[in-house]
Amino acid sequence: MNRGDTRLHVVWYKRDLRIRDHAPLAQALREGRHVLLLHVFEPEDLKHPTTSNRHLLFRWQAWGELCEEIRSLNWSVETAALQASALEVLIRLHESVGIEALCSYEETGLAHTFKRDQAIAHWTQSNGIQWNEFPQQAVQRGLKNRKRWATDWHKSMRTPMEIPVPGPQLTGCQPVNWPKQWLVEAPPTVQHQWDPGVAGPFQQGGERSGHRYLESFFDGRVKGYRRQIGRPLESRKSCSRLSPYLAWGCLSMRQVYQAYAQAEVSGAKMDMKAFGSRLRWQGHFIQKFESESRMEFESVNRGYLEMEYAGTEAHLQAWKEGKTGVPLVDACMRCVIATGYLNFRMRAMLVSFLTHHLDLPWQAGVEHLARCFLDFEPGIHYAQFQMQAGVTGINTIRIYNPVKQGEERDDEGAFVREWLPELAHLPNEFIHAPWKMPPMERAWSGLDWDYPEPIVDVALAGSAARERLWRFKKSASVRTESKRILDRHVVPDSK
Repeated sequence: MNRGDTRLHVVWYKRDLRIRDHAPLAQALREGRHVLLLHVFEPEDLKHPTTSNRHLLFRWQAWGELCEEIRSLNWSVETAALQASALEVLIRLHESVGIEALCSYEETGLAHTFKRDQAIAHWTQSNGIQWNEFPQQAVQRGLKNRKRWATDWHKSMRTPMEIPVPGPQLTGCQPVNWPKQWLVEAPPTVQHQWDPGVAGPFQQGGERSGHRYLESFFDGRVKGYRRQIGRPLESRKSCSRLSPYLAWGCLSMRQVYQAYAQAEVSGAKMDMKAFGSRLRWQGHFIQKFESESRMEFESVNRGYLEMEYAGTEAHLQAWKEGKTGVPLVDACMRCVIATGYLNFRMRAMLVSFLTHHLDLPWQAGVEHLARCFLDFEPGIHYAQFQMQAGVTGINTIRIYNPVKQGEERDDEGAFVREWLPELAHLPNEFIHAPWKMPPMERAWSGLDWDYPEPIVDVALAGSAARERLWRFKKSASVRTESKRILDRHVVPDSK
């Protein structure tokens, strides 16, 4: 094969592991004679403290399903999954067969992925390679304010989806002799001591799996969504469970939005309305991170950089392990460690307890929960973590009382009993506050042997946090920053 005739178009898959509604793939199939689909497990990502084996397994499953479908469609394209630096892979590929165009989505990712993209942009420009980057999830780069953002988001969601179709000149590309150590035949693994592992009933990665969850939600699971969304046990079925598929791009938000707009579910009008109201949140928070990515490392409101914390490493470790002695907190942590999923309210409660009751900075726990969440999406994760920690200066300070939350959201204690079997025998009246049991009854129950005392007094710690946070929110530095944040990040359009 003559290098000059190659016209190789590389589709670089990152957090967009699907075929349908995929603009980079559609363009490569239209314009390239030879197409390579590429997914790279990079060393910098593998060693990053937010990466866990559950993420890598989900990616591997999604990539495998994508390649299997490509084969079933008889598309004459090549696929490659490699473990190496993306820049090194592209350099070798260009030297071997020549790259005419690189096609990918823009990525609103962590700092190390941004630096990687800067290096690749420089390399493509230096080598005369066209890099076609497409906006992802209606997120806009270089956005200065939100004056038209909501209108633009809705317009993007209503735009017809990209349907990739191979062109008539499409043929297989010339094989590349990849270094043996780059080849990936099983999901890569990380050996971090903090990895939560892959032990429980995880959702399966892949586009088909995402569509099954989407279909089953509108086929009936959406009924009860509005009532059950805040309940830790019931939400596992009544919530959409689409977040991992959106986070890793097995589904696009446009696919979800259009499925929602077309769905007709009898008897679920209010549930559908409640679900629809949340769809734009995804893009809103990712846009915040895109516009001010330093929030990966520091509070978006610089006034809170002056805030001091008195929490201890021992308390942090107890929180991470689900051994705080506060049942709902521990049940939620053990659940997310085992399954990778927890509903929104309970996630907020975990962050609130860490930062408010334990008086620890949000940075102390942000990477731990990133590793636990199967649906870790940087743009949502960091913005939400700071909002729940009360360090934005523009959001209402919410200090969740885990005892009250348990009594309201898990009134019969079913969720706590499932994840804290050592408390299974307790009566409902004490399941969320076992320390309130009378001494004689407590001794008889055997609780002293099986479950720790609470590491803080929930009521006193909550009261102290409330006084501390409201006082700090009134400081001049926080109020000045709050105005800047409102001007830059708040959407004035409620469409």
